[in-house]
Amino acid sequence: MSYHRNPKLKQFLIRYIIWPIEAILLFFVLLILRIVPIDIASSSTGWLSSKIGPLTSWHKRAKANLSLAIPELSENEHNEILSAMWWNLGRNIGEFSHTLSLMNSSKRVQIEGLEKIAGCEEGSIIIGAHLANWEVIPTILKRLNRKSGIVYRPLNNPLANFLIQKRQKYLNANFFQKGRKAASGMLSTVQENGVIALLIDQQLREGRMVPFFGMPAKTPIAHIKIAAKLQIKLFPVETIRTNGAYYKIIVHEPVTVKKAATDEEILAVAKHINELVEDWIKKHPDQWLWPHRRWGSINV
Repeated sequence: MSYHRNPKLKQFLIRYIIWPIEAILLFFVLLILRIVPIDIASSSTGWLSSKIGPLTSWHKRAKANLSLAIPELSENEHNEILSAMWWNLGRNIGEFSHTLSLMNSSKRVQIEGLEKIAGCEEGSIIIGAHLANWEVIPTILKRLNRKSGIVYRPLNNPLANFLIQKRQKYLNANFFQKGRKAASGMLSTVQENGVIALLIDQQLREGRMVPFFGMPAKTPIAHIKIAAKLQIKLFPVETIRTNGAYYKIIVHEPVTVKKAATDEEILAVAKHINELVEDWIKKHPDQWLWPHRRWGSINV
């Protein structure tokens, strides 16, 4: 009997065979990349991704997303952007095992405007996007050396997710799974004058429809509600790959929210933040995560 006709068999195969195999492969890949010097790891996986990425179904979705968001560019420009995007995503894979060394290097990760967050005595929330290598954003938390928390989206494979989340040990931060459960963790952290970091440019099931590149997209607003309730600041953080495994993080001017903000005003703030992210993407379109199903059913 085909496992396609037997949901229980399919679930068994995924949970006890496919997931363990994936996790074992991931472990050895990360181990090998950890041994290899960061610049070699970054460039080699970038090259590999540039060859494999365009052959996948994700490339078709990425191309559709890019055409939807920035239609004024020519087809050749779209192709050049997507080619460079696969290089960027591949580099991220090679650099993942070296995240700690990246964070510890003021030469590889430069932060502009860190004093804006450091000067806040109350808690605050850092909001970033899937640009360049977004894994370097927690460098801010590490250098602030304050109570902190990270909102993340778990992998479907819990074993692989366990390997990825081992970074919690060297970040000394609490990890909160994206969704409604993250709201309480975020709230408690900022109430203790801590700093929360989260990415706000992916589709969130519990999000609200807010324009993104002119198209409605489910957008998280929990952080905006918390900012309004506790009267704390939201710091937009832009990440830029400057050259190879070198980065610049820009902490922009904070976004504030009225204490008694109405639902309409909350959505207006979300729209403003989306527009900031749009500007970042337009500056470096080859560094954004175009394959993501950002616009839901609109995507291919």
